Amino acid sequence: MSERVPRSVNEIKEHFGGLIDDVTAELLEAYINGREPIVKLSEIASKKGKVLVEGRVVRVFPVRHFSREGRKGKVGSIYLEDDCVIRVNFWNDAATVIETGDVFEGAKLRLRGYSRNGELHVNDPLDVEVSIEYCSISELKPETRANLKGWVSGIGDPEEANEIFVSDGSGRIRVLLENREAYFKADIGDYVEILNGYVREDEGGEIEVYVDRNSRVRFGE
Repeated sequence: MSERVPRSVNEIKEHFGGLIDDVTAELLEAYINGREPIVKLSEIASKKGKVLVEGRVVRVFPVRHFSREGRKGKVGSIYLEDDCVIRVNFWNDAATVIETGDVFEGAKLRLRGYSRNGELHVNDPLDVEVSIEYCSISELKPETRANLKGWVSGIGDPEEANEIFVSDGSGRIRVLLENREAYFKADIGDYVEILNGYVREDEGGEIEVYVDRNSRVRFGE
């Protein structure tokens, strides 16, 4: 009977008798189990070709349109953070993930792109996977950025048009809006998501969320 193929990182390291390091063992584990290995952002500069990375968006730049040799195109860029920060460029169709607001500061991304000169280049929107970690209202902490979801449970003075109240199963919180457009979209009972909101204390020490230009407000069912 043939020896069982080692599948875990520890089994692989034991199999090779300490001849390989942790990074090599992790790459072998991913290969043996049919998974594409995830490359650390600090390793991008030493890689060539298409790689898979994960990280958190810390900055988003507007999409630019250009014309080159009679052909039109567009590109949008972000800074992505993992064990370091790198620039990721989204070209043409891939740039739509920025235009639609699907990629925003605070979002976690899994990307497949081409490594070149210490940057990552993404051409296909299907190579972009976005995940959002939500925080309950009772868990919000001042001086942080957070994503929360719930329903609109109150609307502020229409003369000011700058605040709504959001509730979930754990509490209720005031949300201040830098952009008045979100205020006029809100209605009592609407499902709402606040993405990358800035959590702070008001003058009375109460927790509130401020929606600035780096935040997003999404309404749905």
